[in-house]
Amino acid sequence: MRAKRVNRREFIHASAALGGSAWLAGKGLGEAATEVQVCPKSPPPARTLYALRLSDLTSAAWDTRLTISCLQGLVNRSQPRLYLIHDHYDELWLDWLRERGDVDEVKWLEVGEVFERFLPEVHQGFIIDPAVPATINAATMLAAVRGGLVVTPRTSAQYNLPCGRLPDSWKTGLDFSMMNFKKDVEVYRWVFQQVGDQLSRQVVAVFDPQETALRDYLVEFKIPLLWISGPGDVAKNPKASPEEEKDFARDILMKWPPNIPCLGWPGSGEDPQGGIGEWLGVRLISECAKYMVVCGYDGFGPAVGNLSVHSGTSATLRQPPMPTAKLDRKKVYVCFSASDGDGPNFVRQVYRQLHDDRRRTDFLPIGWHFELADYSLLPDIVDYFYRKRHAGDNFLIALTGLGYIHEDNYADNFPAEDREKILHDYVQLSGQYAARFDVNILTTFAEMSAERLRVFAKMPGIAAILANYARTHETTFSNQVTEVEGVPVFRAVNGTPGDLMNTPFVRRNAESFMVDDIKRWTPAERPAFLFVSLVLWFTRAEMLENIIEGLGPEYVAVRPDQFVSLYRQSRALAPAPRG
Repeated sequence: MRAKRVNRREFIHASAALGGSAWLAGKGLGEAATEVQVCPKSPPPARTLYALRLSDLTSAAWDTRLTISCLQGLVNRSQPRLYLIHDHYDELWLDWLRERGDVDEVKWLEVGEVFERFLPEVHQGFIIDPAVPATINAATMLAAVRGGLVVTPRTSAQYNLPCGRLPDSWKTGLDFSMMNFKKDVEVYRWVFQQVGDQLSRQVVAVFDPQETALRDYLVEFKIPLLWISGPGDVAKNPKASPEEEKDFARDILMKWPPNIPCLGWPGSGEDPQGGIGEWLGVRLISECAKYMVVCGYDGFGPAVGNLSVHSGTSATLRQPPMPTAKLDRKKVYVCFSASDGDGPNFVRQVYRQLHDDRRRTDFLPIGWHFELADYSLLPDIVDYFYRKRHAGDNFLIALTGLGYIHEDNYADNFPAEDREKILHDYVQLSGQYAARFDVNILTTFAEMSAERLRVFAKMPGIAAILANYARTHETTFSNQVTEVEGVPVFRAVNGTPGDLMNTPFVRRNAESFMVDDIKRWTPAERPAFLFVSLVLWFTRAEMLENIIEGLGPEYVAVRPDQFVSLYRQSRALAPAPRG
């Protein structure tokens, strides 16, 4: 099934009055919308939260995780009451909810107590077929729409729910093993025919069927779920048909409105990754004018749970004034940014680990990426970094805007005459969210056309662009710093030393690589301005401290906001760079 090109009439109909591309929070009968939200938000959490440590599960652990994660979404739909501890970080964030005052009390339950308290809220079950992985995502969507429980054959009997087996009604619950599906894609086609018109139009998801966290939020807001197998999946999953799944996913993505988020992740996170993977997956999502909000397991950060709780919080985010920075025309100024905050999974875990690193000095200058959609999904977690910031912290717009996109491919599947409006709307909405974050420096993912870069340079309030995830083949000494529409653009000058920096040996090698690489790409003229992107290899704060020390006194590390200010000072004394 090939993607149908969307004509102008269908596009205008889909995007009219924001076309579902944003959620109007706080709107009730007789009330005006208070604020546009790109992702739906829960009500504020109950003053007493019930909590369960999933690590305590032993027998049928995966089965129970799946069931309870989906049950959590139904329970929290009226008001967040149930919080699940998937790992140590969930417990840290639960403590933060109490410290912030969102929650007064936490009552700990055993798994049996969770079902005793909350199982009466559901009245039917949907039994997955383990031989057909797509039935996990399909059961999640059916449970969301019909208020049921997702269960496995191994555990289904203990819940005593009708599951579409005689003598119960065939229309109450469902046992997917009775459906005799031959391929995963058949499951997706069937479930979208059944309930597609009852699923959310504000957000979609591409999510590994084997992952359990995140399903609370997917169920709570009836979010449509897709998965696209990769060629390597066929050997372990005979039901996979990668090309058919990709075509079907493209059709669904194109039928949903432009400029809405796609939650999850197109890879399984394993090495090698299952699924279509990051590059082809994000490209497809971008071509369909959706932006990736990384909530699934991407190999570095695990899938995000409890969004049905976190999304019910709020925060006012303000950065303190920039410390004074005075230009020294003999120096090389270096701006470091910590990447991959484009994913709530990274912010929830990796950022917390880096921020709380006891060996980190307070004045270590770092720009931290934050995905703007985080304002809707987990404002309490973002608030932690704003409130407990170090003096060297400066917060940036993650690549690129509201979510992770491949900029030059964005909206490619739409007619040429509509792409400009779609991109313009995306940039404008990103600017609105940037104001809520009190951020004005944009980071981008990849080299893009000059025309497209000009569009991003017009994002409201933008002061500068830190371009590219790392040095590209187009980067030269002469275009490291340019200006577009009066906005300075600093291209990343560094390569990447690899990832998985778990031992002192590889960390020291990475530090040496970065010092040599930065020096090799330092231009002759002074003052010089170098943007360095700290990507997935940046696992300890001490690594940046060692890099700065290794560069020597000629190099001065500054916060991104100071970096831009110093550049502006230098421009007042020199001709404009070529751009």
